[in-house]
Amino acid sequence: MDRRKFSLTMVGAAVLAGCGGGGGGSGGFAFPPIASAPPAPAPEVAPPVPAPVPDPGPVVPTAPELATPTSLPAGTAFLQTVAATDGDRSIAPGQANIWDLNEDFSIEDGGDDQFDGTLHLLVDVGGVQAGFPSDQTYAELTALGPEMGPSDGVKAVTFTSDTNFLQTTGGYAYLHAGAEVRLQQTLNLGSAVGPGISLVWDGVPSPGNAAAPMSDPGQFGQVVVRDTAGALLATLFKVDLNGVSGTWGSASLAAFVGQTVVLSFEQRVWVSGSAIDNVSVKDGANTEFVVNGDFEAAGTGWTVSASKIVQNVRTGVRTLNGLEVQRTFYTQPNLLWARMTDVFRNTTAAPIDAVVSYATDLGSDSLGIIYPTPGATQKALSTWDYKSNSGNVGDRDVGFAFGTADVVNYRSDTALGVGAGTDDVLFQFNISVPAGGSVTLMNFLVMSGTDTGLVATDITARATEVDTQLADIANNFRTNFAYQRGLTQAQLDTVKNF
Repeated sequence: MDRRKFSLTMVGAAVLAGCGGGGGGSGGFAFPPIASAPPAPAPEVAPPVPAPVPDPGPVVPTAPELATPTSLPAGTAFLQTVAATDGDRSIAPGQANIWDLNEDFSIEDGGDDQFDGTLHLLVDVGGVQAGFPSDQTYAELTALGPEMGPSDGVKAVTFTSDTNFLQTTGGYAYLHAGAEVRLQQTLNLGSAVGPGISLVWDGVPSPGNAAAPMSDPGQFGQVVVRDTAGALLATLFKVDLNGVSGTWGSASLAAFVGQTVVLSFEQRVWVSGSAIDNVSVKDGANTEFVVNGDFEAAGTGWTVSASKIVQNVRTGVRTLNGLEVQRTFYTQPNLLWARMTDVFRNTTAAPIDAVVSYATDLGSDSLGIIYPTPGATQKALSTWDYKSNSGNVGDRDVGFAFGTADVVNYRSDTALGVGAGTDDVLFQFNISVPAGGSVTLMNFLVMSGTDTGLVATDITARATEVDTQLADIANNFRTNFAYQRGLTQAQLDTVKNF
């Protein structure tokens, strides 16, 4: 196996005038002669023009935005708000990929088969190896700030005609995954003619809760009626951990004839959102009360609201060969990268020497082109895939920034489509954790919406977008506080590999 190893004036003017005397007289004193006209005054000198005040530019933070407590719920899958440029599917409109956590806090897939599992953690002490177990439950997870909103790339509702998410002609509304997303319209039913008044709509509901051990049990999708102050009046349809109630696509609003109420499509989900179209409320006289129910005018007549979210999640503690290990995953929706931070605590009275390994199985089916990231001083690997999916398209470009590793093992394919590579990538770190102390390791993953294999003519092609991001992380982790956002001070103080 061909393996490679590498470590890491005013100008002022004065006018002088003289005067003379003469003539005599009796007693007294001489008067000066009278001039025909007084001298012209010196011209005024204009004051200097002040120099322009330079634009101070954006405020540069002097410290990272550290992790904070939050009451927002933890997620276990996080959509990446980057565009897909390869013609392959996206997870949601404008969100190409997903950071989907396994129960050992490895990343499962990426959304485009970029991985068949990445950053599996193993700890070897004295020749005995133990892996971080796949037994995390949702109740053990801790959500941490910073809290994120639209400026971080959080999406709430997209008005679109993309048929990948709803097979229809024309526009519709897509509710993205999030802690709580609402699409609402106020209905004045004061003039409605009874006795019947019907609500109908089309679309695809969110799947609610998958009931897996790491799934948020609070996930739901629902269609409700609220008063104008937001109080819940009726639940027309709901899917959650308890199952399904109501009928998707139709309900009666007869109880609200003569009132002004708010029709609200709502959800709290972490992966698949919902699509809404052709919303209509008609009374007995066939009067329509919904404005723009087909969304052909995008969001006209509708109101969107969404809570902030957090994408900084910490596991419970697991003990591996005498070390207490805790993993934390962090990402921001509109960035190419995510960060896995692992803390190793030694609660014993003696130091513990360990070899920590991170194992990855790429989704490229041995067709991946893997290489040290240019400009990253041997602290990162980039990889792109050559048409591993039935010879038509491949997986999107990915990469790893691991800092100063002690061992990095990989094997790239030797030519396009030969299949002489391997999907296995391994980083190793030798750590010595002092008695009562901690050591922190960080690994960055990068995903993009690009598939370099679609245009590559040989294996010298480079995943330039991924390369640029990885090199910046490798070289500027300590000075670019964006890469430290969401860490704790203790993690920063004990990080070994950056």
